[in-house]
Amino acid sequence: MKKMILFLAAAAALVLCALPAMAAQEGSLSLAGRTAVFAGGTGNIGSGAVRLLAQNGMNVVLETHNPASADALKEELKDCPGTVDALSNTMGYDELFKTVADTYGSVDVLIISTGDMAAPAAIEELDIEDLTNRLNNKVVQAVQRIQAALPYLKESEHGRIILTSNAGALDGNAIESSLDEICGGAVVSMTYAFANELADDGVTVNCIARTGLINDHTPEDGKLDVDTYVDSIPYGQPGSSENYGSLVLYIASEQSDFITGHIFNLSGGFRIG
Repeated sequence: MKKMILFLAAAAALVLCALPAMAAQEGSLSLAGRTAVFAGGTGNIGSGAVRLLAQNGMNVVLETHNPASADALKEELKDCPGTVDALSNTMGYDELFKTVADTYGSVDVLIISTGDMAAPAAIEELDIEDLTNRLNNKVVQAVQRIQAALPYLKESEHGRIILTSNAGALDGNAIESSLDEICGGAVVSMTYAFANELADDGVTVNCIARTGLINDHTPEDGKLDVDTYVDSIPYGQPGSSENYGSLVLYIASEQSDFITGHIFNLSGGFRIG
């Protein structure tokens, strides 16, 4: 099932990139010529956003530790109006954002969607080292990226920061790990605090709390996989990378100018409210 969905998504991307009259070229979402830096864009979920952004004319620079996946996306989307590029996450953040700005002329959007989801465990069994690593990956490094990107985002006419959390961060559900609910809660608080501070600079800060999307994991690898709880999703099926990508596309566009400090619930009804 997953392989078929991924194949269809890739085929659709090739078709859309080849259409000369596509909406991106008409500037329907006003993304043409702008540039996004995407941390965590090479996995199944993130790649849906990369495809839609590139198809709508946005340059997307992948900050990645997975060059093979990045190269595959670049090849798949090479005929899109927007350029897909990749830089190693071993670069310092200051150097990375300067390189992007020097190459493309601006940094307009920062998207952070890093890390996996742990399998749930009782409080007594939580791995403190894993918690520390997840906090560093999802919270500390997010702050460091934002600090490095801010000089460029403030220069943009439509600066955007798009963060990622999970439904469990909002309601403490038993299906997701407490480790990720703790980290996701910190990201939600970061969204509120930074949105308030950056509103005067014209930079919006929003967060997608996503749960129930098809990911890159299986139950056997010790991570949380949607197949283990799909029956709990009221919508009746897992979400796709395109569901995530469509929301990222909207938040990155001018149509979302008046939205900041918002937590978008992307869970197929898994969380209501």
